[in-house]
Amino acid sequence: MGKNGSGNSKRDDAHARRQAIIDGLLADALRPAFTYRLPSQDSLPADIRRAIDRLLAKAEAQRSRCLTYDDLEEALPPRDVSAEDLEAIFWILAEHGIEVEDGEPGL
Repeated sequence: MGKNGSGNSKRDDAHARRQAIIDGLLADALRPAFTYRLPSQDSLPADIRRAIDRLLAKAEAQRSRCLTYDDLEEALPPRDVSAEDLEAIFWILAEHGIEVEDGEPGL
C-alpha cells in the first residue's frame, strides 16, 4: 500500500507543476500587450526604444492593433534610421501583435 500512497503524491506533485505552468501561460495571455517590454528591446539604441514606446502607447490609446506608416514616421528619431533598426521596430511591434499598414488605423 505504501506504493499507492507514494504514487498519488508524485501524481499530485506533477499535477501541481503542470497547473503552475498553465496558470503562468494564462496570465501571460491575459496581460495586455502594452504593459511590458520584451527583452529584445534592451539591445536597441535608446532613441529606437523611445520610438517603440511611442508606437505602443499610440496603439494603446487608439485601442488598436494596427498603426499606419505615418504613425511610424512620426515616432522615428530625426536621425537616419538603419534597415536593422526598422526591422527591429517591425519585429517588436509584431511581438506585441501590432501591424503597420498603409491607410487609416483600424481598417
